[in-house]
Parts: sequence; structure tokens; C-alpha cells
Amino acid sequence: MNAHFLQGLRDARSTLGSVWALAAAIASLLVLAVAGVLEGQVVATTEAARGAQLRLLGGVVFGLVLPLLAFGVSGRLGGGVRALMLASWARYGGNRQGYALGQQALAALLTAGIATVLALLALGLGSAMAAPGREVPLSFANVLAVVWVSALGSLAYVAAFAAAQAYWGNAGRVAVLIGDWVFGTGASLLALPWPRAHLGALLGARAPMGLEPRISALCLVAIALITTVAYARRVPR
Repeated sequence: MNAHFLQGLRDARSTLGSVWALAAAIASLLVLAVAGVLEGQVVATTEAARGAQLRLLGGVVFGLVLPLLAFGVSGRLGGGVRALMLASWARYGGNRQGYALGQQALAALLTAGIATVLALLALGLGSAMAAPGREVPLSFANVLAVVWVSALGSLAYVAAFAAAQAYWGNAGRVAVLIGDWVFGTGASLLALPWPRAHLGALLGARAPMGLEPRISALCLVAIALITTVAYARRVPR
């Protein structure tokens, strides 16, 4: 990693602050806890326990907390062209693109870390709701799945919000958040560009255009790559 990227990481950590990051993590946990209480009846079958897990994962962790957390982190960091032009590192000759990508990398790491912890807790809560002998075991495959889904979703959301802010400011970030909620819940062609649609497909919901889950995973990678390239091209060197 070059010095510009690492400086972006360090400055992003300073800008976010440990207090803000801790508050965001606690707020996210509270949202999941409230949802867990609302789901908290004992379920009698393994299938019902799996349904509770999927509602906590798809409806709460990846459907509510993840996009709002990425939105909040993006807003906290800024990332607009004006802010990057005024950054002290850039004013003294640092490469703005490397610096900006370092900042967004920390945003993605923080978002993915919190989302992963919440997803694992959602798996555990879903299993705990089952009647004795009907628990859904926390298999290695399930754990691995929620880790990489959290990572893909975080990368896609953080990159999309960063690109929107670089081109259109805070209004762009808000438009992406609203568009993701309005169009990402469908399964038509309109849902194709939105992370929500593909995260849902990876959790068993209807995929846009009937795509297979592995194609939806590739779509999330494509969203992250395309918006990251667009963001980097917007930032002056």
C-alpha cells in the first residue's frame, strides 16, 4: 500500500472517531435486539426457525442496518471533491485519489465489521428462538456465507454512496438510498443496479430478472467496482 492510501486510512479513522464508531455499533445492536424481541416467540419447527433467521438477516441486518450504516459512515467521512481538495495531505502534494480510496476503504471495513457481527448474532437469535431440539446449528458454511455477504454488501453500498456524493453531493447520497429502497425491493430490470436486490437474492428472495445467486454475487462485485472507478475518476490527482 502506498503512503497516500495509508494516510487516507489514518485520517478517516480520526474523522470517524472511536466514539462515533462505537455509537453506530451500539445503535445497530439495539435495532437487532428490538427486532429479536419482536420475533421472540418460540418456534416449533426447524423451518420456522430458519424463517426467523432469514427475516432478521434480510429484513433487519442487510435490509435496514447495512444501508443506513453505510449511509451514515459516508456522510461522516464526507468524500466530496471540495473536501478532498482542502485536505491537508492533498494540499501538500499528496495524491488525492490514493488518499480518497484509503478513506473509503476504512468506511467499508467498519461497515463490514459491524454488519458481520450483527449477521452472526442474527443467526444465533434465530436458532435460539427454536423449541428445544429444533435449533438450527451454526454451521461453518452459514458463518462463511454471512461473512462474505456482509463484505460484498458493504463494499457495494459504501462505493455507491461515495460515488454519488462525489458527483452530486449529499443529495446524491440521499437519492441512492431512496432508489435502493424503492427499486431494490423488486425483481424487474429496474432492480438490477441496486445492492438491496442482490443481497436479497443471496438470502433466498426473488432475484432481479431471475438471476442465479452466484450471478447476483457477481453483480454486487460489479456495482462496487464500477462505482469505485467512477469515484476515483471524479477525484483530481
